Amino acid sequence: MKKLLCFVFVLSAVNMTAQDMEVVDSIDVETGIVYPANGGAVVDTICADTLDVSNPPVPQIPLDQCDSLMVNSPSDRYGVVWKDGKCGIYDISKWENVTRIAYKDLWFSFRKEMEGEYYSYFGWDEDNTKGVIGVAEVNNQFVTICMPKNDNNEGKGKEDEK
Repeated sequence: MKKLLCFVFVLSAVNMTAQDMEVVDSIDVETGIVYPANGGAVVDTICADTLDVSNPPVPQIPLDQCDSLMVNSPSDRYGVVWKDGKCGIYDISKWENVTRIAYKDLWFSFRKEMEGEYYSYFGWDEDNTKGVIGVAEVNNQFVTICMPKNDNNEGKGKEDEK
């Protein structure tokens, strides 16, 4: 029965159509205004490899304009840089800000090797949230994990909440 069903599906005609999309020369990211192109073409995808408006680049603030830089030891690659009461992660070897200077409290936690690459982890704490920032040392890309503070259930597992 399975062979017969597969045979029928293979022999049946499959119709596929491309989506008719408006031909666009450019789009203003801030206002959303679409500027149509003079020529025409039918496409079903657009390439946006270099456009990431959801995550704009981290502003680079020179170290001499910051209030302080704190490290655990002189050989550390990353430190916590402070400016105007806020802090962020700073790459000492590349002389660049890894994260925005926007955290209330930030500290180095540990460094770990995984699959031949090294990652540095930082803890952070805000009024209503806390979390972890993991930085890939190969390219300074980072991921932030955030969780709400809940003093009533802190330290309890799911089975303890019932």
